[in-house]
Amino acid sequence: MHLHSHHKKNIRRISLTPLADLVFILLVFFILETSFTEFRELGFNVPEREEQSKSAGEQLNLQLFEDGKLWIQGEAIALNGLGSYLDSKQFDAETAVLLEVHDLAALQLLVNAMDQLKAHALEKIQILPLGKTESTSKVSKKVAIKPE
Repeated sequence: MHLHSHHKKNIRRISLTPLADLVFILLVFFILETSFTEFRELGFNVPEREEQSKSAGEQLNLQLFEDGKLWIQGEAIALNGLGSYLDSKQFDAETAVLLEVHDLAALQLLVNAMDQLKAHALEKIQILPLGKTESTSKVSKKVAIKPE
């Protein structure tokens, strides 16, 4: 004996169409809201020591090392003390600045030193590598810059 029910069982199935729409909308949202960091290179030529320009006026020698140490005319000072040193010496605008930078020094240290020099009206800055051993006449340096 078979009993037949008058009600058919409705099997409910989850439709995947709204789920696919939702995933697509979320994907578009995250793509549009994401900002990608693009690394750029700043190329500049670094002359050899023999190519230094000999100026008739006063010359200020600076050496910037990778750990942030700064040597001025043979004296070691902190980079944040450069401004007070320049205030005490009262260099004129015609003073040539020879800035020797270690290869592994951070670009931000170099920029900070140059900003302090320019703030004290020292615009004639020549950047040279510290302890250069290569024999080429000009070396092209590339520095990776990460925008913030």
